[in-house]
Amino acid sequence: MPILSIFLLLLAAVLHALSNALIKLSRDKLAFTWWMLTAWAIIGFPLILFVGQPPPIGWVIVFVSGLIEAVYFITLTRAYALGDLSQVYPIARGSAPLFVLLWAMLFLGERPTLIGVGGIVIVVIGLYLVNLPALSEWKRPLLGFKSSAARWALLTGLLISIYSAIDKVGVRYFDPLPYLYLFLGVTWIVLSAQWLNPDRRVALRAELGPDTQKRVLRAIAVALLGSGAYGLVLAALRLSPVSYVSPVRELSVVIGAWIGVRFIGEPGGRVRLVAAALVATGILVIVLGS
Repeated sequence: MPILSIFLLLLAAVLHALSNALIKLSRDKLAFTWWMLTAWAIIGFPLILFVGQPPPIGWVIVFVSGLIEAVYFITLTRAYALGDLSQVYPIARGSAPLFVLLWAMLFLGERPTLIGVGGIVIVVIGLYLVNLPALSEWKRPLLGFKSSAARWALLTGLLISIYSAIDKVGVRYFDPLPYLYLFLGVTWIVLSAQWLNPDRRVALRAELGPDTQKRVLRAIAVALLGSGAYGLVLAALRLSPVSYVSPVRELSVVIGAWIGVRFIGEPGGRVRLVAAALVATGILVIVLGS
């Protein structure tokens, strides 16, 4: 895996973790996501000038990726509404790289080395552990798999893997930032259907009040941080196999956990240290084995 890809993904992980820390402060995450996407639709509009003239298949990929991203936001918020972070997050983020590995081998012709696969597995184990309350509770997410929260979390991980694999193909037809703008535009349009539901309209309006200026600035900040993070991921996808990019980008989970402990007052301790060490080790193994 090229050093440039590692650098891009490490920077993306920092930006993504910062954006998610701000999202955690929102009351209704799906409503906040719509305002964030609205900010991005306005800020990123000049990127339309750099779209070029892709073939029809490029536009199909934009539409499908944007649609899947919208469903991902819905399933993620649904999973969090039904279950705890320590149950949902390990399943959603931990399963995604494994699904990506499968799609990359089946449909994209990627053949990771045995050492590379070992690194991916180590990263996945670290992601699984990072938000558990204690090492002794490692079975907790799996034991709860009969619950709706666990099933929604697994569906979320599946969707992450699908749009990651699709975006690997999408950057063949577009430069990363114009592509990002286009498919998030589709996501914004799909999530705008919330305005048709009276309860969702209340949530959307409430998300900006009463400190409207502060919340608008937060939405703009998340739009810039989040789009910047995924723009870097898309650039890395042009350089490296998606089966390697997917687990390495999840370093943001560890950084986000540290931000939660250090600045938001979330509990943390030995489990997160072990998880961080595993993710770092897995990334090193991927670099050496690719």
